[in-house]
Amino acid sequence: MQPGQNQNAYRHIDPSQLLDAVGGDARTVASLARTFIDSAPDIFTRLERAVQAGNADAVRHESHTLKGMSALFNARVLTQLLLRTEQAGRQGQTPASAELGQMQTLFAQALEEIRQVAQSAGRA
Repeated sequence: MQPGQNQNAYRHIDPSQLLDAVGGDARTVASLARTFIDSAPDIFTRLERAVQAGNADAVRHESHTLKGMSALFNARVLTQLLLRTEQAGRQGQTPASAELGQMQTLFAQALEEIRQVAQSAGRA
């Protein structure tokens, strides 16, 4: 992602605020994107397992962690779903299978776009 790059290329994230927050330093954005790519899939796997096991406390914890990471890249829809999931976990509930499926789809879409950010920002 180059400063001034067309942000419309992204449908599920908006890294422009992150780029602004780091003073236009695309290398920092690339580093944060790589951290997401290296860490978020394992966190999401733990979230899936917690949902399947009915472990509301683990659902709350993993949702909270992933929510913060997703918010960094302004993955609005995913972040909102993770917020609802975190709140449900606080109330001792876990998402229904349809909601888990929606999270899986949204996470995969955001992850793919964050990979694009890492690649394009890394060329800066």
